[in-house]
Parts: sequence; structure tokens; C-alpha cells
Amino acid sequence: MSLQSVLYRKKTFARAETHQPLLTALFEIILEWRRRAHSRGELARLSYLDIKDIGYPAAVEAEKSKPFWRG
Repeated sequence: MSLQSVLYRKKTFARAETHQPLLTALFEIILEWRRRAHSRGELARLSYLDIKDIGYPAAVEAEKSKPFWRG
């Protein structure tokens, strides 16, 4: 193995390691979006009486009408 190939491998691995936090953050964002979409879907399936029992019908209506990417 030449010195040049060793240096190239170090650069390649260093570049891959710098993308790891970005991929982790992207994965966490996607998981959060899925959680929001699921919970808002559950809210949308509730009846008016169920929403009234929760105690905050205006807040529930506002939450279930948001798109999944909006927090």
C-alpha cells in the first residue's frame, strides 16, 4: 500500500464520519414527522364528544389540522 492510498482512505473515512451526524439528524426528523402524522391521525379519528372530554377542543382542532412537518 502506498502512502497516497493510505492518505486517500483517511480522507474518505473522515468525510464519511462528518456525514454521520447529518444522517442521524435526518433520521430523527423523519421519525418525529411519522410520530406527528400518527398522533394527528388519531386525533382526527376522535369524535366531538371525545375531544370535548379532553377539555381543550380548540387546541385539539388546531393540532389535528396542522401538517406533519409543522411542530
